[in-house]
Formats: sequence, structure tokens, C-alpha cells
Amino acid sequence: MRTRLVRIACLFTSIAPVAAAVMGLASSPALAEEKSSPAQQTERPGSAVPAEGPKAGAAPPPGGSKVAAPKASVGAPKASAKKKAPESPPLPPAPARLWLIAPSPHGPWTLRIDNEGVRPMRIPADVRLLRLEVDTPNKRTKKTVRCAAPAGLKPSGFPERRALLLAPGQSYMEHFDPRLLCFGKDEAALAGGSVVRTWYGWGPPPKWSKKPPAAPFAAESTDQPPAFAPAPGLAAPTVVLSYGLPPKEAAADDAGGAEPASPADETAQSPGDKAAQATGDKAAHPTDDKAAQTSADRPAGESAEKRVPPDKGHGAGPPSKPIVDANAPRLELTSEPWSDAASPRSIVVRVSAKNAGRRPMTVAIRSRMLEFHVAGPNGETICTAAPPTGAIPRDLFRTLKPGASADVSLLLREVCPADTFNREGLYEVTATLHANEPGTALGLDAYTAVVPAKNTTLLRVKSAPEPFYAAAPRAVPTPEVSQAPEHEAHDE
Repeated sequence: MRTRLVRIACLFTSIAPVAAAVMGLASSPALAEEKSSPAQQTERPGSAVPAEGPKAGAAPPPGGSKVAAPKASVGAPKASAKKKAPESPPLPPAPARLWLIAPSPHGPWTLRIDNEGVRPMRIPADVRLLRLEVDTPNKRTKKTVRCAAPAGLKPSGFPERRALLLAPGQSYMEHFDPRLLCFGKDEAALAGGSVVRTWYGWGPPPKWSKKPPAAPFAAESTDQPPAFAPAPGLAAPTVVLSYGLPPKEAAADDAGGAEPASPADETAQSPGDKAAQATGDKAAHPTDDKAAQTSADRPAGESAEKRVPPDKGHGAGPPSKPIVDANAPRLELTSEPWSDAASPRSIVVRVSAKNAGRRPMTVAIRSRMLEFHVAGPNGETICTAAPPTGAIPRDLFRTLKPGASADVSLLLREVCPADTFNREGLYEVTATLHANEPGTALGLDAYTAVVPAKNTTLLRVKSAPEPFYAAAPRAVPTPEVSQAPEHEAHDE
């Protein structure tokens, strides 16, 4: 009995706060205001009572509440609304045509930009703005190689010094070495059958961007208002590289560099000249009686071959070839295939001298013994080697076993004239070793020879005191289609 009373008391204790809260909510003035009057409940659902403002003698609403102002109709026209101006029609694309002419995989190639419109245009005449995508033909190792000028060599913005105005019917043409863009290991992609896609200038804005393209442009109008839309970049037709040399170079190689006589030259010669030439040729080569003897004058059965007298059969004949010792020690010189330098001060060339013989040798190899032949934008320069001194100590002579090599690295700035690498661009460097220290004063029989390198080093200088171009660009008349060789470009 006591347990039941305790439970009932606890139940009333828990219900009391809830009941008090309900009673207080029912007596609140906010809830009373929300209740509608019976007259309002009897109104029709579609009827609307016009809102009236507060009367003069009416008391203000309790609690300082404000009366809501009547809302404006939704369908009413706004007085501040303005009509949109009609949009102007879009401008036509830039009438600029880009061509990449690649007669052979190894170059030189030609860049050409044509103005095919009726109004002039402004372009940047700079081959360093080219970008190439090369697809290799090998199916197993098929890959895409992207070639472009490095950051230090490529212009960061529009090259104002290379700005060129093209009139209608004019073009800009420039020959260049493709290894300037496909440098180092990327050069292997320039082979027969490779597919080359070309882009010139700067990339277009992203597809998701609604902003118009911003400068710099690869082609833009010189008129105001512009006659056509500016183009951030230009695309050239796809090119497939050939496997051989151009027809003219291949014909020259087959002929050994000699030009065959044309039919016009043969017809231009008169018959009298031909007879005089034939008579002169016979008179210029007199023969003795024995040599002039014909086969008809010889007795029957006599051999036509020249007989050698018995006393001359064992005499001294023509000098034979010198004997070559294939096992003798000899040096082979190789240099690194390429070198990329940020400035002329940082040009480093590494050369390796290897004993290609089968016997050891004693030789002195120093950096001052190297001579370099440099071919670059400013012409050819020879960096000569130092003459022998005869004062090399014994510990600088080394013994190279068969197959052993000695490596030499040096800065070309130290051995070449100061203005050799003053221009940005590509250089071909060929090394030659002058091993000219015999070691006779030390009782040595050292190896001495002049050893040219088996390969050249391709050098690219990104920054130099002089600019990449020495002269301003110029426009030329657009070549006619009939004058362009068929092998220059292949559209895919």
C-alpha cells in the first residue's frame, strides 16, 4: 500500500510542471490575437476587404506594433526597368592561315602565315611561339611528344619588336630548325611517319569561361572598330613526316653532286662545234703504233690481252696498301649529344676519350688540348687548342687499358672568344683532341694523334646579351599554290 502511494505522488509531481506550462500558454495575449472573430469566420473565402488606414480617433495598436503597408500588385510594371540594348552580331574569325612546311624529318622546316582577308592584320613574327604535338608511328611504344621553346627562350608576352603588319595578300615566312623546339630526347620523335600537329600563339580561354579572349593575340585587326575577331592562336593543317629526303636533295645525292646536262644545252651546240670537239679529242690523245693496232691486223688466234714480258713478271709492281694493326691502341673521342644552357657563362661540354684498341696506352689528356668548331647564328668560330709545352709532369700521364676512357668537362666560355655565344638559339659544337705531348723528356713513349669527335654536340642557349633575331621581320607576297611543292604539307 505504501508503495502505491509513493508511485501516485511521483506521478502527480511529474505532471504538475506540464500542466502549469499549458495554462500559461492559453492565457498569453499573443495567442488571443491570432484567434479570429466569428464575423471573420463567416466571410466568403473569395471576398477581400479593402485595407483602411487608421482613423484619427483610433488608439494605437498595443505593444507599439506597426501596421503593415499594403503591398504593390505583382503585375504592375516597374518604373525603373530599362529595355536591353540589342546585341551586335558576332565578328567573323581572323582570316589568318598558318602553314608548317616539313620536307624532311631533320629540317630545316618553314613557318608561313598568310593574310587571306581583305583588311590588314597584326601578327607576332616569332617562331618561338610554335608548339608541336608529335605522335610517333610505333604502335608498341606509341606516345605523344609535346615540343615547345623553354621558358627562358619563349617570349612571356607579345614580342613588340617582332610585330608585323600584313596587308591583304601578304605572308610571313621563316626557316627554322625543329630541334629548337624538340630538344634533347624529344628529337627522337622526329622520324618518318610521325604525325605533327601545330599550334601558334597562345592558348584560347577555357571552355567553361564566358569572358572574351584577352590579349596577347596571334592575329588581330588594325581597324577600329575591328574588322574581325582577334585570335589568341592559330592551328596549322596536320603534317605527316616523310621517310626520305626531298626529291631535289635525293637527286643531288644520286648524281654525286654533279648536275646533268640539259637537252637545251645539247641542242644549243651546233654540228660544227660537235665535229670540232670530236677532232680535238682525237688529236689530244695520240697513240703509238702498237696501241693503234686493231684486232683485224692481229694474226688469228692471238690473244687480245696484253702480254707481260717474262723479265717483268716478278718486278716491282704498284705500291700495296699499308698494313694496319687492328690491335694497336687508338683513341676514340665522343661528346655528349646535347647541352641546354641558361646563359653563355654556364655552357658546359663533356668529352670522353676511349682506348678502342686491344693494347694499353700511355697518354696525357688535358682540357687545353681540345679544339672546338662552333657553328651558330653568328657564323662559324674555331676555338683553338693550346700548343704542346713539353713540361707536363709524370703523374699527369695516365695508362688507359683496352676499353678504358678518360672524361673531360670544361666551360666553353674559357676556351672560346667572348662573343662566340652572344646570341640566343642553337649551336653545333664539334670537338677535336690534340694529344701532342709525347713525354720524350721523361723517357716515355706516349700516344700522340689528332682525334676528331665522332659526333657533334647540339647546344641551346636560352638567354644571351643579343636577342634571338638580329633583323626586323618583313612581309613577302603570298606564294601561289601552283608554286608550292606537293611534298611540303599533307592535310590529314
